Amino acid sequence: MPDDANDSVRRKVEAIFNELAGDRTLMLDGSTFPAGIASTITAALSGPDASEIAFHLTDWNSDAAFIVALHLFPERFTPEEIEAGVGLFLCHVPSHVIAAARLAGHPAEDLFGEDDSVA
Repeated sequence: MPDDANDSVRRKVEAIFNELAGDRTLMLDGSTFPAGIASTITAALSGPDASEIAFHLTDWNSDAAFIVALHLFPERFTPEEIEAGVGLFLCHVPSHVIAAARLAGHPAEDLFGEDDSVA
């Protein structure tokens, strides 16, 4: 995927959230780790792995923003931007979600039978 589609999808997601959330859009910037949100999650969770779980649930903030923006305004994205955003999401998010689930004691099984190596 060309870099311009990756850059374009990021700009569109930022523009959408600027409309919706104003200054809070900065919390969805993937170049900045949302330490305050991670601290809030850590404080709400119990157990020795709370901070690691919080990390795994916050490190993909820009990927989450893309998925939400796509759900709200699919017409604003080109097919190339959707492909770029989906690719970025799939490269980054699954491992974080699996790690957080396992740290929290939840099974991280492949319920759809797509990959026998996921346990």
